[in-house]
Amino acid sequence: MCRSHAVGMKALSACSHASFPLVAIPAGYPSIGLGNNVIWRQPNTVFHVLCMTNIGHKEEKYQNKESSEPHIDEKLQILCHNCPNVVNLLQDQSCRSIFVILIMPEKVVIIPTYNEKENIEKMVRKVMSLDGNFHLLIVDDGSPDGTADIVKQLQREFLDRLFIEERRGKLGLGTAYIHGFKWALIRNYDFIFEMDCDFSHNPDDLIRLYDACANKKADVAVGSRYIKGGKVSNWPWGRLLMSYFASVYVRLVLWFNVKDTTAGFKCYKRKVLVTIDLDDIRFVGYAFQIEMKYTAYKLGFKIREVPITFVDRVEGVSKMSTKIFKEAFWGVLQMRFKKINRK
Repeated sequence: MCRSHAVGMKALSACSHASFPLVAIPAGYPSIGLGNNVIWRQPNTVFHVLCMTNIGHKEEKYQNKESSEPHIDEKLQILCHNCPNVVNLLQDQSCRSIFVILIMPEKVVIIPTYNEKENIEKMVRKVMSLDGNFHLLIVDDGSPDGTADIVKQLQREFLDRLFIEERRGKLGLGTAYIHGFKWALIRNYDFIFEMDCDFSHNPDDLIRLYDACANKKADVAVGSRYIKGGKVSNWPWGRLLMSYFASVYVRLVLWFNVKDTTAGFKCYKRKVLVTIDLDDIRFVGYAFQIEMKYTAYKLGFKIREVPITFVDRVEGVSKMSTKIFKEAFWGVLQMRFKKINRK
């Protein structure tokens, strides 16, 4: 390996990970392996192109607008047409070394699981079928029903798009998401989603949440039951009223205008999670959902609600408990007087 190649790979190691395809080729060669065709077949995929040479480096974003399976030479031509800064670097007469292309997907959905064997395979296949090349991280809290084993089997089919983090014991919803957030930030994802595994959140709405953040200037997009166009299906009246008035209570105490304060279907821009001190998030149940929204609001980020239909789970067992409800009730009062600082 030439010295410049070694230096380039060393410099890249800080931002690259085994889950993303890396390719090293001699500068000026027309042939390049730019990831497998799974990436190119997904319309609206955004990935980063990082070029490193002996004279410098350039990084640009490229969005794959249409589904295609270009020839290996055509992939390079497509990038050359869309990434002028990279092309200028490569065309410099003093560029003599090997360069590296890094392709990184921009969207990851985080789903915490505990005993979700009835839902997990259907959910994975649904998310994998969506346009936009969503990646999926399952954070499993040692499910005794074999949920993690099902995910591991599916990883063989969805290589480089489906990931799992296993934890020992039932450690709570909030800590599962914090674990997932940190995992996603290390891997440089730009849009990070929360979603339940039981289909109470419709995976098709991931695209609408993404659109709110990517194209409509939201920093946090919330799938909302309680704005115009949002609704709840198959919930008993008692639980519906409890949920609705819980959101009213939160708004009155915390003085912030999010209608569905307890919603758990969300998209964050990367900059939000980088700014929040995740180690200072205190709550683990549904109060966690309130705390994350309130923290983002207090730090000046724009929250946009997107109407969704919330459907009560059909299979599996709800994780709601009296303990979780009490944490949310008293936790809101604690949040009111909590000092919130940027990380």
